[in-house]
Amino acid sequence: MIVRFARAGRAVRRLLVLVSAAAVIAVTLGTGASAATPHNGPTRQEFMTKLLERQHGKLLSASARLGLRAIAAGDRAEKDTDKGLSGGEAKRASGGGSGLPTAGVANVRVNNPATDTNQVDQTTQSETAMAVSGRNIVVGYNDSQHTLPGLTAGSNLTGYSYSTDGGATFTDGGALPNLPEFINLGDPWLGSDRSGAMYFSNLAIDFVNGNLDIAVATSSDGGRTWGAAKPIVRPNFDVFYSGDKEALAVGPDPKKSNRDNVYVAWDDFSFDARACAEQNICQQINGLPVARSTDGGATWQVTYADKFVADFNDPNLGCSFGQYIGAYPIVDHANGDLYVAAERFAVDDPTCTGGTFTSDISVFRSTDGGVTFGSRVKIADVTPSFAAGALVLGPAQYVRNLEFPTLAFAGNALFAAWNDGASGNSHIALAKSTNHAGSWTVSPVTAGTNDEFQPALSGDAAGLHLLYYRRNADNTLDAVVGNSTNGNTFDAHRVSTVAFPGVPTLPQFDPIIAFTYMGDYIANVSDGSHRYFAWGDNRDTVTNFLWSAGRHDPNVYFGKQ
Repeated sequence: MIVRFARAGRAVRRLLVLVSAAAVIAVTLGTGASAATPHNGPTRQEFMTKLLERQHGKLLSASARLGLRAIAAGDRAEKDTDKGLSGGEAKRASGGGSGLPTAGVANVRVNNPATDTNQVDQTTQSETAMAVSGRNIVVGYNDSQHTLPGLTAGSNLTGYSYSTDGGATFTDGGALPNLPEFINLGDPWLGSDRSGAMYFSNLAIDFVNGNLDIAVATSSDGGRTWGAAKPIVRPNFDVFYSGDKEALAVGPDPKKSNRDNVYVAWDDFSFDARACAEQNICQQINGLPVARSTDGGATWQVTYADKFVADFNDPNLGCSFGQYIGAYPIVDHANGDLYVAAERFAVDDPTCTGGTFTSDISVFRSTDGGVTFGSRVKIADVTPSFAAGALVLGPAQYVRNLEFPTLAFAGNALFAAWNDGASGNSHIALAKSTNHAGSWTVSPVTAGTNDEFQPALSGDAAGLHLLYYRRNADNTLDAVVGNSTNGNTFDAHRVSTVAFPGVPTLPQFDPIIAFTYMGDYIANVSDGSHRYFAWGDNRDTVTNFLWSAGRHDPNVYFGKQ
């Protein structure tokens, strides 16, 4: 999520989806109970007050706690002023320049900066996802230009561009259409089926019940136009619900191989106030839901790969806690098996004495099209990529980052990659499984004094392809691809033709964007013949009355290998 009121904080704390749930409630509906559904359940003030008293609330970032306190006090959302960082200075690698050869990939700007005229400095396009079908390519991204400094009925934070010539040129398509009563809030993910139909998932605020939902749009014309993004699930007002960081996958049904299923996975939080009041079932649920559609996105069924359930009113409840973030689904096209990986956070604290915090990459497998899932398999433990909660490129230039996993098939193996900070720098770790995710071997892909982060994997008959950001010796960034025929050694080349700096994110130059945000993931897709890359890139500049000497501008760039 990119908006300021739901800003992420340091790596450990910013994950709880209650951040967005609390913020949406505060911004959209205030704090009273619904007049349409009277009952004696806890009001939002009471719920948030109790939450702040528990270990769950203590894990929130400082800004999230400010928001919760505002709700508990009966006020509307407070301005986000907390930095959410523990300090830190920009690191510099030894040597100069990127030190990598270029990949010889032409860079094509995807969005049209000439349309960034609605609000001064609301010019952010970043956080990319992509679908490819023949010569039709669609790139989705977070886009701050389609809104005022505050959210209104016409606001929209999800943009897209399309190409009909294999990526040689792109047309800025504007914003993904909102469904009435909803506002698209970014975090795009795309996919396509064998018929050429395309699917586009993103976050959407429901302004009727104050929840944050996962919504999906479809296109039948190669991504030129889209229908309105419709929620997969729309809980009623009595359910406090927040979904976050969804991702989408398309692949053959395991029993009907001629049919493609669409899957969306995300993390969520829910609390049913009516059930609490009328049935004394006061369950707080943090889960990893997976939705499946067998009819091209018309209808959806949801199964939880895993969930953490706690009785919120139990005075003997310990402070143990769990949460997923960064769900990533993938379908094995050989047999239709579905895999979902995510970063998992847990606090083992049954006596509320502080407990032990752990983080890992976990994966689940379904052999029946997402109807049921097997037991969780831990791929590896994880160390936060940056000790300060963000990469520091220079004064005011911070890049928040998590350890989101990415998956790809190549050869007879399933691979997972993520960035990890165990070495003292952020480097890419790669895990390999040859027994359907039952067990994994882990090895480093990158090393040294540079930092690599936000990996994106694709695989095909040529091998494994790993796209990521690399911090250069002069604290500029490059998009880099590493190609491997076996997953053991990688030949790394620069995809970006111009190394680019960070942009001011603390404070943010863009009034609608969260502090320290510069995009949370990038895109890498293979169609079997070519690899297609899309990333956020700050090489371009903007000059206005606030920046008379010019400032760097986040846009989206594309490359084809």
